[in-house]
Amino acid sequence: MVRIAALLVAFAAASAQAADAPHRIYAQELVDRAVAGHPDIAKVEIHAMPPKSADNVVIAAYNGHPGQKADPEDLDVIKTGKPATGVNKAGDRYEVNLPLFDASHRTVGGIGVAFKYKAGDDKAALDKKATDIRDRMARRISHVANLVEKVPYDPAAVSSNTLAQKLVDEALDANKDIVIIAMHAAAPGNAEYPIVASNIGRIGKHADEDDMGVIKSGKPKLEINESGDRFESLGVLHDAGGKLIGAVGVVFPYKKGDDQQALHKRAEALRGAMAAQIPSADKLVQAVPSSVLEAAGRTELPGYEGDFDHFEVDLKGGRLFLAAEDHNTLEVFDLNSLKHLKTIAGVETPHGLLYLPDANKLVVTQTGSDGATKVIDGASYQIVGSFKHTKGADSMAYDAPRKRLYAAAGGRDMKQASTWLVELDPYTGKNYGELKFDTDKVEAMAIEEHGNKIFINVTGKKEMAVVDKATLKVIATWPIKAEGQNAPLAFDEATRRLFVVTRNPGKLLVVNADTGMTVAEFKAPERCDQVLFDKAHKRIYALGGEGYIGVFAENDADHYEELPRVSSAPGAKTGILVPELNKLFVAASPGDSKAMAAVLVYNVK
Repeated sequence: MVRIAALLVAFAAASAQAADAPHRIYAQELVDRAVAGHPDIAKVEIHAMPPKSADNVVIAAYNGHPGQKADPEDLDVIKTGKPATGVNKAGDRYEVNLPLFDASHRTVGGIGVAFKYKAGDDKAALDKKATDIRDRMARRISHVANLVEKVPYDPAAVSSNTLAQKLVDEALDANKDIVIIAMHAAAPGNAEYPIVASNIGRIGKHADEDDMGVIKSGKPKLEINESGDRFESLGVLHDAGGKLIGAVGVVFPYKKGDDQQALHKRAEALRGAMAAQIPSADKLVQAVPSSVLEAAGRTELPGYEGDFDHFEVDLKGGRLFLAAEDHNTLEVFDLNSLKHLKTIAGVETPHGLLYLPDANKLVVTQTGSDGATKVIDGASYQIVGSFKHTKGADSMAYDAPRKRLYAAAGGRDMKQASTWLVELDPYTGKNYGELKFDTDKVEAMAIEEHGNKIFINVTGKKEMAVVDKATLKVIATWPIKAEGQNAPLAFDEATRRLFVVTRNPGKLLVVNADTGMTVAEFKAPERCDQVLFDKAHKRIYALGGEGYIGVFAENDADHYEELPRVSSAPGAKTGILVPELNKLFVAASPGDSKAMAAVLVYNVK
C-alpha cells in the first residue's frame, strides 16, 4: 500500500541505500529509459536533495556528473518553476532545464536535458520534447525518496517485461488522472506477495501489513494520505477463473469533499478489467512476447493543431504524403529519413490520397473549397486538375486492376442528407456513375482485386453494403449488430475476411465476406480511424486515438488472437503500411488533446 505514513521509513531506507554504494537507483533507471527512447539526447541529469542531505546534487545522469552539487541556475529553476534554456558555448548542444515533479505534480527536484544541436534546429520542438520527457518521468515518481530507492528492490524480483506490467501500463494510459497503481501477486517461489508491477518501481518489495490484511480478509481498504491530496483504494486481485492471486492499490488525486465511493468503484472496475485478462498468477509474471512493431523514429510538427487524415507513398521517389485535414495542406516527408520536405497549399480539408507513379500525379479528395477532387503534379506540387462529382469527397479506395477510383461524396460534412459512391477514372477524371445511399454517413470501403465486389461501411445505418462493380448497384446489405459505429475497414481477400472497426465502443469485428456473419470480435482502441491488414505477416493493426495500436494475429480464416498492444501517441489514429519497406507510418493528430503533432514510424517484424 502506498501511504505518506510510510514516508519516514522510506526516507530512512533510501538514505541507507545511498550509503551502501555501489548500486543502481530508480532515478538512474528513469534516465536510462529516457535515453533509450531518444537517440538525439546528448546529456541528462536529475537533481534532487536526497533524504538526510543538506545539498541538492546530481543523483542520476547520462554523460553527466553524479554527486555534483546543483549550480545556482539549477536551483533557481527548482525554486521558481521557470525553465532555463539555451545553446552551449560550443554551439553543438541545446540545453533545457526544468523542474521535476512527482505523479501528484509536487516538485521533487530538477531535470536537465541536452540535445544534439546545429544552427537552425527547431528550439521550440526541443523544448517540447524535453517537457514530454520530464512529464513521462513524473508519471513514474511517487515522491522524492522514491528516486533513490534501489532497483530492483529485491534481487529475486520478476522482470518488468510481464503481463502484470502490461496491465498496469494500459490502465495508466486509459486513466490519465490516476496517480499510482501497484500490483502485488504471489510470484513463483515467493509467498510474500511482492509488487510485481507498478508505475513507481519497487518491483520485488514485499507486501506490508495492510496489503496482507486485504489479501487474507478479501476486504478492501480505503485511505486518505496524511497530506490529504491522495486517496487509495486497495483491493484484492483475482485471475480470470476467480481465484484470489494478490492485491492492487489504486491511488487517485484527492481533495476534501471528493466522492470516495465513486473513486473506489473506479478502482474496483479497473481490478475487474485486469482480472479478465489474467489466466493465472504464474502467467501474470511471465515475460510477454516481444512486440511485432518496433518504434523506429518520429518527426514532430510544432504548431500544428487539429487532425490529420490519410497517407500515401511514392516508393520510387522516396516520398511520404500526408493529408493535414484541419490545416488545409498536404505535408511531404522523406520516406527514409522521415524529414519534413514540403508543405503543399491550395487544398481545403483534404482526406484521401492516391499517388499515380506512372503519371507522377497525386489525387486528393477534399470536403472544402469547391468540393471537387484535385490532382497535384508530383514535380511542381501545383494543382493541375479537378474532377467533378457530387461535392465533397472523403473516403476513397482504388481498384488497381481496373484503374478505377471510388470515393464517398456528399453526406454530413457537406450538410447533405444523402451520400454517393462515385466511380472515377483517376487519370482523366471521367465520372462513370454515382450510387446514392440514403444516409449522411458512409465511411471506409474495401475492394476485391480478383472479384467484382466493393464492400462499404454504411455507418449511418449500421450496415455494410456489397456493391457490384459492373453495375454500381447494391447486391447485398448486412447489418452490423455490434455496438458502435462501423467505420474503418480492411480486407483479406485470400481468406475472405473483412476487418471492421467500430467506434464508441471500439471493437474489431472479423466478418465473413461471403455471408456477412461475424466470426470473431475483440476490443479495439477508441477513436480508430484506420485498420490495416498485413498480408505478409497475417496481422491486423487497429490505429486508435487512445495512444496504442491494437495488434491481432490471423491464425486462419476463423481463428484470431490479440497480440501485445504497441504504444503510439495520443491521437495516433491513421497510418499506412508499406510492405516493400516493412514499415508502418502513423500520424499522431493533436486534436483535442493538444499533444505534439507527429509522424511515427515502426519497423514491422
